[in-house]
Amino acid sequence: MNLLHHIKRKRAKQKRKQPIRRNVFNQICSLVIEYDLKESFLGDLDNVEDDLPGENLNFNRVKLKTPLESSLFSLATKDEYSLTMSIIGKVNNAYLKFANSPEEILLCGPLYRLNPALTNQKLMRYHFQTLLLHERAKANREI
Repeated sequence: MNLLHHIKRKRAKQKRKQPIRRNVFNQICSLVIEYDLKESFLGDLDNVEDDLPGENLNFNRVKLKTPLESSLFSLATKDEYSLTMSIIGKVNNAYLKFANSPEEILLCGPLYRLNPALTNQKLMRYHFQTLLLHERAKANREI
């Protein structure tokens, strides 16, 4: 391969359009704006436990995610921005970008601790509560 061919190929590769993907900030900021979350939500994040009190491990219905229409670029106020950054800093795991509700933000830490290797397809399709109950049931069967 000569130099001219190599340069043309490299430039053609650079010109390809790359799809814009939603990042964690835009996803969480959309939730903060949509659900009008306040600073008190950070206290709820501190009080989340791995066990879901009162939950029965025998469940028959799978809880699917509710779709969230989030924008590609979030326009946030100063307070919304600081809350979003605080949530991202506290939770800080790979499942956060798949959260579609404040409840899922709260459950993402315990779910990640139980199984940090869930597939993207499961995280996009099923509610985190369903996944958490499934992982707890698997852990109880192994004991």
